[in-house]
Amino acid sequence: MLFVPPSSLDSAEEVCGDYTRERLEAMDAAFVAAVELAFAKGLESRVAAAASVRVGYRNGQQHTEAVIEAAWCYLRTNMDAGIDVSFAEVLARCPGVAPERVRAGFKRRLTSWIEGVR
Repeated sequence: MLFVPPSSLDSAEEVCGDYTRERLEAMDAAFVAAVELAFAKGLESRVAAAASVRVGYRNGQQHTEAVIEAAWCYLRTNMDAGIDVSFAEVLARCPGVAPERVRAGFKRRLTSWIEGVR
C-alpha cells in the first residue's frame, strides 16, 4: 500500500490528515498500476522493488541479495548510460551489507553477465 494510515479507517467518510479512505485507496491503486507498468516495461526490477518495501523485514540472506541486486541494477543502468560509478556509491546503496558481500555478489553477477555475452 502506498500509505498506511496510523489508525483504522473503517468508512469512506473517515479522514486521515487531508485524505479520506476512498482517496487513499484511489492513490494506492494508481501507484500499484504505475509500478506494474514499470515492471512490464522492464524499467523496474521486482527484486529491487521488494527490497525497498519490506520495511522491518530482514530475512538475512534474502534481504542482502535483494539489496545487492538493486545496487547491481543501479550500476548497470549507469554503465549503459556511459556514467562512471564508484564502488563507494554502490556501497552507499547497500546499507548494512558488508563490502565483502557486495563484492562477492557483484563478482557472481559480472561472471554470469560475461558468460551470457559470449
